[in-house]
Order: sequence, then structure tokens, then C-alpha cells
Amino acid sequence: MVIAKKTGTWLVAAILMVMALALGGPAVADGLSLKDQPVADTKRGVWFGGYDVVEGARYAFDGVILAFNRDLSKDGFALRAYGSRVDFDQDPGDGRGWQGDVMLGYMFHRGDLHGSVYVGADYQNYKLSPDDPTADVRGVEWGYKVAGDLATSRDGPIYFALSGSYSTAFDSYWSRVRYGFNRSRFTFGVEGQAFGNEEFDAQRLGAFLTFDVNLRPGTPIEITIAGGHQFVNDPTGGGVTTTTGGGEGTYASIVFSTAF
Repeated sequence: MVIAKKTGTWLVAAILMVMALALGGPAVADGLSLKDQPVADTKRGVWFGGYDVVEGARYAFDGVILAFNRDLSKDGFALRAYGSRVDFDQDPGDGRGWQGDVMLGYMFHRGDLHGSVYVGADYQNYKLSPDDPTADVRGVEWGYKVAGDLATSRDGPIYFALSGSYSTAFDSYWSRVRYGFNRSRFTFGVEGQAFGNEEFDAQRLGAFLTFDVNLRPGTPIEITIAGGHQFVNDPTGGGVTTTTGGGEGTYASIVFSTAF
């Protein structure tokens, strides 16, 4: 799909810009995911997972990032592994998809900014019931994947984050921008997303709230809840309302992450 390819090209360019930032300038200590962690409390990795629901689709994911230097607060190479499953409605029937990627990356810190860039392999598998041999997204595809993110810490008054990824498997792309405010233990604001594959393109506009829960001393769990409205483009002009990414309507998501 032309829109997906154009968006994917834009994401690749943005990630290359992030890499340029990573290669220049002095490094400073700052945490990757839980920015409040003191430098003395060294963390070697981050686990994250969550669940997302929208009209006609349910999406669950899980991932881990491991710093090779065993210290997330310092610049260095990292390994990221990520997996997801989506269940979606069709007319008639339903579908299910599995996705997994393993990528090598580089994490960096520049003043109040921190970010990362990753490159690796991506696996996707979609099964439809009943099967539809004419479907654009069906069966197994392997591809190359790139991903990147750039964000401010939660120490200052303003929060900004930009994330994106692109995979040659089914021409899949995902991007998100967040802008908000840091107030005590809470970060909140607005978000916008654009994502899709060979079958569909969707956009989201909503709000998010991030806060920490201290279940164990020194190891807080960061929780982000978000919600808003999803808009779906109809590439066929035939009134398609549900795809592998769900249909148009309200979305809600919750994400957990913790450093270890």
C-alpha cells in the first residue's frame, strides 16, 4: 500500500536521524525506561508488556531489552526481543496473528534526552477462519525490521516522546508521538498514532497517563494507560470496517514495564 510504504520510509529516515544523534555529543547518565532510578542502582534490562483493545481486535504483547554493558544508564549496545498476538474479527469469521522480532540496537543519553535504535529480523503469521486466499495479509512472512525511539526524561516539567518501527513483513509500520507534562509521580498528555500494513491504515488520537507503583523497594513498576478514538482508512472503498488492526471506534490500552 502506498501510504504504508511512504510512512515506512519516513520512519526509517527518522530512525537514521536518531542514530546520528547517538553517535555525536557527550553521554550522561540517565535511565532508559524508569528514569527515576539512581545511577548507583544499576539496572541491566527492562521488561515490558501490555494489552490493547479496539473495536474488532484484541492485541497482547511482551518484550525485554538487555544492555550488553549491564547498565541502562550508560550508552551502549542492547538486545531487544519482542512478541505479540492479535485476535481480530472478520465478516464472516475471525483471524489470529502472531509476531516476533529479535533486534540488535544502541541506547544513548544526551542531556535530558534518551533514545535507542534497533535493527533485526521480524516474523509474522496470520491465520484466517474461514481461510481467504485473496487476503493481502495471510500466512507467514519473514522480514527486516528497524525501530527507534526518542524521549525526554520524567524529571522536567514537559514530556515528549517519539517512537516508530517498520518491517518488510507485510509492509508493517507503527508510529506514535506523545506530548504532555510531568507532575510529581504522574506524566500525562495527548498522543497520536499511525500504523498499518498491506491490508489497512489506521490513525489514533487520544490521551495517556503514566505513573509508578512501588511494589518492592528500589524496583518500581511503571504503568501507562491510554485511550481515545481509532480512525481506519478503507482501501477497497467497499465499506470495510474491521481488519487485522481492528475497526473504527474507541481504543484502550495498558502497559507495564520494570527495570531489573
